[in-house]
Amino acid sequence: MNRAPAKIRKAQIKSHVPGRVRFKLQAQSRNRATMDSIQQKLQVLQGINEVRLNPANGSVTLNYDRAFHSMAGILGLLEDLDVVVESIGHFPNIGEVSHGNGGPMPEFLAAIEDLNRRIHRVTGFPLNLKLVLPLSFVGAGLWSIGRRGLMIESVPGWLFLWFAFDMFVKLHPARPLQESPLDEARQ
Repeated sequence: MNRAPAKIRKAQIKSHVPGRVRFKLQAQSRNRATMDSIQQKLQVLQGINEVRLNPANGSVTLNYDRAFHSMAGILGLLEDLDVVVESIGHFPNIGEVSHGNGGPMPEFLAAIEDLNRRIHRVTGFPLNLKLVLPLSFVGAGLWSIGRRGLMIESVPGWLFLWFAFDMFVKLHPARPLQESPLDEARQ
């Protein structure tokens, strides 16, 4: 089956707050038919609340359910519609906490969560990659130790066990403790 190559539309993020993103299509993609097509394809997706267009300036405002989509997931949806966001590294990440302890980037965790949702949507099986990935390293480490021993002279099997532990810790960052009402009353 011959398919015509997709026409890539370039866009820039103009504003982003959790639950709402506004992007602007470049001039060559601002025709009404293209924008209507993007709007129609986005509106039928689950978790997309509203899609507003401004054909005069090529702006598309997308309101989405944060419980259903992450920003990484929204960017993936746009890529599926052949809309490539050029300024992905430059827009602010409002509401995301950076980890100074060498922990994972919030975007990486968002991508893992998005992949979990996509796998669940396709297979119907809830999969937690934040647990599966470290467990696969545990399995590889135990298999390697059982087959070849601790292998002190080459790449040791226990190294897989360390990778599993390190990955588990980084994929499950510590959340700040919330003060209880009793603690607040004492102060």
